[in-house]
Amino acid sequence: MNQDNSNRDSANVNSASINSAIGESANQEYQRQLVAKIFQVEPSRNVEDNPVDADKPKPQNIMTAKASNSPIKTATETALNVYTNNFIENGIRALSITFPTVEGFIGEDSFRMLSRRFLKYETKTSFDWAEYGSSLPVFIADQEALEEYPFLSEVAELDWAIHKAQREPDKTFAAASFALLESGDTSLLRFLPAPGLQVLKFWFPVSDLYRLIHDPSLQSAQGALARQTLLTEIKISISSAINNASPRSLILWRPEYKAQFEYLSEAESDVMQQLVEQASVDEIIDSIGKHNIDLVAWLSKAISNKFIFCVA
Repeated sequence: MNQDNSNRDSANVNSASINSAIGESANQEYQRQLVAKIFQVEPSRNVEDNPVDADKPKPQNIMTAKASNSPIKTATETALNVYTNNFIENGIRALSITFPTVEGFIGEDSFRMLSRRFLKYETKTSFDWAEYGSSLPVFIADQEALEEYPFLSEVAELDWAIHKAQREPDKTFAAASFALLESGDTSLLRFLPAPGLQVLKFWFPVSDLYRLIHDPSLQSAQGALARQTLLTEIKISISSAINNASPRSLILWRPEYKAQFEYLSEAESDVMQQLVEQASVDEIIDSIGKHNIDLVAWLSKAISNKFIFCVA
């Protein structure tokens, strides 16, 4: 009886050890495949996965191992498929939020196809999906299937700039600080720009293209004529851009809770670029004078539009 109990106990221990080993093996395999899926690399094998010839298991042991590992393989593949599908769907949704104008032009189905390809092209390096998609404009420019939309890459660039500006930390508009311009040393003072303020250059009429997708008044039956007029203007501008017209400067900033943008003259663009680069008030005033811009009018517009939030 004692011997029988001992044998049973030994068998139970062996069974538990085997089950534990199988569970651990399945978990390791799942983790290895998961890392490979996330970072889109071939899963590496450990030394134990490539035994030397002397240590190779016998054929009958291989058949036994395959039979016992089949449920593990099936469970691992199922889990990975679920994860991969969720990953792709989350990626497509995130990209549609970040690039709504792009989706508006090519439609939901085409955007899903574009997003699937892009998810294989750019590896996700941040847990936050809102940080993903910076290279989509370049990716779009390389897609032969999108050649009928030559402007789409710049539209994506504008979408990304708006998205980034929306995520900038809030600033407090300090109207009282502008009194320093009268009493302070302007060589030591700086204009602090609005959140996300930047100067961009575009060949194509991105402002009109953006409006075409997002302006509600153009989507109704009553706005059909205005929409057609805008389309005609856009076609002329696109033709001009393709025939090597000069790019236009655009300022983008967030005065309140929503990003805004408008075109600038080249003279205004030079001045605003200095603002972006945190030049001193003296340097900006010199640039304004160089371009024969009215200082009072420029400063009044910069404050009322909230290009500038503070003097410091």
